[in-house]
Amino acid sequence: MTVSYNRIAGQSVERLAALSDGVFAVAMTLLVLDLRVPAMEAVHSEHGTR
Repeated sequence: MTVSYNRIAGQSVERLAALSDGVFAVAMTLLVLDLRVPAMEAVHSEHGTR
């Protein structure tokens, strides 16, 4: 009688694999988008408007 741990715990390895795939996909998307911080000259603050 072979009972796997995943069956006893009520969780499957496929769900963990799907979660790790999703995290990897988000990380790769952020790397591809090439987001940059705006230049300081383009940032206007309310302090200097008086």
